[in-house]
Amino acid sequence: MFKFIFLINTGMLYYIVIALLAVVMIYFLSWRPNWADSIYKQKPLWFAHRGALLQQPENTLSSYKYAIAAGIPAIEMDVLSTKDGVVVCSHNFDLERKTDGFGYIHHMDFKNLQLQKTESNRKNKHELIYTLEEVFNALDDKILINVEIKTHGWLDIKTAYNAVRIINKTRKTNRTIISCFNPLTLWAVKRFNKKIPTGWIFQNRELLPLIFIARPDFIHPRGDIITKDLLVYAKKKGLRINAWTINTKPAIDWLLDNGVDGIITDRLEFYQS
Repeated sequence: MFKFIFLINTGMLYYIVIALLAVVMIYFLSWRPNWADSIYKQKPLWFAHRGALLQQPENTLSSYKYAIAAGIPAIEMDVLSTKDGVVVCSHNFDLERKTDGFGYIHHMDFKNLQLQKTESNRKNKHELIYTLEEVFNALDDKILINVEIKTHGWLDIKTAYNAVRIINKTRKTNRTIISCFNPLTLWAVKRFNKKIPTGWIFQNRELLPLIFIARPDFIHPRGDIITKDLLVYAKKKGLRINAWTINTKPAIDWLLDNGVDGIITDRLEFYQS
């Protein structure tokens, strides 16, 4: 009797596990990206990497405005969170490399971060560190902005949550892309607001299976890992490709000739409207 019940329970458990696996597989494999045609009205789409970082201190308002004045249709910027949850524009968690301060931004409250100033290695220019909300309010909402979220752990979604909240408050969702190396961050963004386009950044082709976790609308591969096989895969999947960081004319020409959709670059002088 007990053996019979055990066999029934074991059989039911087997089918439950199979059903759950099937649901999981369907969830991941049925994903399809949005084409986001409203973003790619102009193709190829050029992004100014951290603004005009060769002319102005990177990730500052002057850097973004310089790039916009040069005619670049899209800006790429990096953001991370302070200890008290304020989203600020910075590529680095530490202050030593690009400011006159010391320590880590994510260990510091924003009121203390306001005392720091950016530095430029090329020109004696200094600016305050800006919040994402300040930048959004200062820039025309017709400009496309790619917000790259920096995380310091796989489960770090705090910046993503706060960035989505700011986008909902200050910008049209179809004029902002959220990108990240962390696929879980992009998965979380779609939970917070599924209408915000996302781009998965990667620099190793072996990581490509993680795309089914990230479920992005675009992929942002490092330029030197882009092959024709990757281009074919992206086309079949309906993914737009924005390549980074492309700073030579031959590389730009090859990528555009092979159908890459977007170029993220430091070299604004190569842009032709």
